[in-house]
Amino acid sequence: MIFCACNEDGTPTWQLAQNGLKTVTRRLKPLPASKEFAIQPGRGKFAVCRGRVLSCINSLDHWKGHKGDICGYKNVEAALEGFNSWRGLMGFFEDKDIVFGDTFRIEFEVVM
Repeated sequence: MIFCACNEDGTPTWQLAQNGLKTVTRRLKPLPASKEFAIQPGRGKFAVCRGRVLSCINSLDHWKGHKGDICGYKNVEAALEGFNSWRGLMGFFEDKDIVFGDTFRIEFEVVM
């Protein structure tokens, strides 16, 4: 899986994933739980490490049933994606013309 984007600070997402600071990614296609994948800094680039899918759910379904401080929860979710804020994460999707509701929330862990 290619992680060539950067967060608001300009840190590449592949580095964040490799260091365990990014544990969620959103993609347009779902992946089955326990599937392993290469974490690559770009198309055709060598993998820097490997990841394993822990869970995969439609991004909008992920919010169903959540109670409490939704603003705080959004920022926690953004941090899991490697972003400093929900606004930064949404700005990334807007810049790429990706509809957030069309994505799947993929939680993963780094495996060596």
